Amino acid sequence: MVQIDKMTKEELLEVLRIKDQLLKEQREELEAYRELVEELRAKLGINDSPFTGNGD
Repeated sequence: MVQIDKMTKEELLEVLRIKDQLLKEQREELEAYRELVEELRAKLGINDSPFTGNGD
């Protein structure tokens, strides 16, 4: 593994691009799971649950 202080500016920018892409993909996956939970709750008739989707 390369130490951050030994990386070039271009390498650091690439790391940031990769991390940004991973975060975007995780947000999209999380949204898909939220939609699935909503659909399942609607089918089960439990829409009055205190679940907010905010980790509460």
